[in-house]
Amino acid sequence: MKSFFCILLILIIFSCKSNSTDKIQNTNDKIIIGERLQYSSKILNEEREIFISLPQNYNRNIHKYPVIIVMDGEYLFEVTSSIVKIKASRNEMPESIIVGIPNNTGKRSDMSLELIKKDGKKFFGNNGGKSNEYLSFINKELIPFLEDTYRVNTHKTIIGMSPTFGPVLEAFWNNPELFNGYIVLAAELSLKTNSGETISQKLQNSIQDSIMPKLSIYIGKAGDDLKRRPQEEADAFIELNQKLNSKANPKINYKIEILENENHYGMSISGIEHGLETIYPTDIWNIPYREFWNSENPANEIKLFYQNLSNEYGFEIIPLEGSFYYGQTLLGTTRRLERQGRINELKEVVELALKYYPNSIKLKNTKSKIK
Repeated sequence: MKSFFCILLILIIFSCKSNSTDKIQNTNDKIIIGERLQYSSKILNEEREIFISLPQNYNRNIHKYPVIIVMDGEYLFEVTSSIVKIKASRNEMPESIIVGIPNNTGKRSDMSLELIKKDGKKFFGNNGGKSNEYLSFINKELIPFLEDTYRVNTHKTIIGMSPTFGPVLEAFWNNPELFNGYIVLAAELSLKTNSGETISQKLQNSIQDSIMPKLSIYIGKAGDDLKRRPQEEADAFIELNQKLNSKANPKINYKIEILENENHYGMSISGIEHGLETIYPTDIWNIPYREFWNSENPANEIKLFYQNLSNEYGFEIIPLEGSFYYGQTLLGTTRRLERQGRINELKEVVELALKYYPNSIKLKNTKSKIK
């Protein structure tokens, strides 16, 4: 009898597994967030992998997008793509092209700044400190390639994490016009550079420089990282904020912070999010869709708002066609106006939306229904 119940139990288990498996079908459809390219760099004299993530409906749309270049692409590319996707769908920033530069050559420290130890010796010696070389690769090879291959506009952001923030800071200090947004993760402000100044001192000089162009910079560090140089690093962050208070170039939007309860790599998520919020502040990216809906001329209000937003950033920013945050989009607005029976306003919004998205099937279908 006991063996009978054992056999019965085994049959029940296999039956459950079989029924469970029957409900699962492999569609062979893959979830793809981007593509992997090989780029032959003459400046670096090596083959470099490049990761590219394009916005949804990129191939159907016609407008250009800002570009975000991410160092440590094998680690930060996917998380950056996800954060940008969520923030853009919530009208907190524009949809963007994400470009990852992974460390496929195994020479990650090459991208570091040339730093000096306390005894005067070079911190990286012959094994790194080539941030200028990598910045040259980005400036003279990668960016022209992106401009020739994709619909990128003039707005560019760069993200780097210790030690790959080297090219980020080299650009900020020596070629600030190259990027509009700078995000420095796991910063080391107390270290001395090859000029003899600390990173903190060089940042202070640049952020206070009256001839610097309009740009944004975020500098973040994990609280857990202070265990290595607790007093020096903590003091450097506090002092830099104090010295910049009311003395920074008003054209530079900056945020410098220590992220408590975060570790070295874990801070990248909050750091990227805070960095993007520094470039695209919530007080500017406060899209008043309810005001659009309740106005006498929603199409005109939407058009004027996005014209002003575009003037603020120097490139064309257009409203979202649709997203999972459906209400505050063009398609959500057309649905709302249709439900309210405001046909004239609906027609005007659809005509405006088709100027932004002339290949949209949903907008064309809406237009055909209200003729």
